[in-house]
Amino acid sequence: MIRDLTESDRNQTIELVNQFYRKVNELELDGLFHIRPRAATKFTDIYFKLIGTGKVYMRGFFEDQELVSLLIGRVEEKPHLEEERSLFIDLAVTKLGKKKKGYMSALLNDVDLWCKEKSIPAIELRAILQNKEAVEFWDKSSFERFYIRYRKRVE
Repeated sequence: MIRDLTESDRNQTIELVNQFYRKVNELELDGLFHIRPRAATKFTDIYFKLIGTGKVYMRGFFEDQELVSLLIGRVEEKPHLEEERSLFIDLAVTKLGKKKKGYMSALLNDVDLWCKEKSIPAIELRAILQNKEAVEFWDKSSFERFYIRYRKRVE
């Protein structure tokens, strides 16, 4: 069942966000990109504070009371573009051992409907190239590669 995340889901949300952050920190990146301890708690709490503003999408897929997948995004205002607004997905993660069961696909269908209701014409996200599992998932989804983001370490 898909539903909005609430304060009562805080601990499960932090746990799932932490799972994703641990995975990112295991990747060999540029040596600078490293997620700090307690970042999952801070990230989660910021989004919980924004609930009710209409500017965030924060829903999860639950099996009974267990949060197995979540998608968190924020509305970006783009007055310089004809699209004017988009939803930027900051985090999409499924619990280890629960992948390939269609939870994320269901959340993506739900976020599409949410965006249609709010007249948001586009959804965007970033994926770290070394996160092969994520890149493969997004390449197989209805999302299309749109632009390339470059990064350089300044020394």
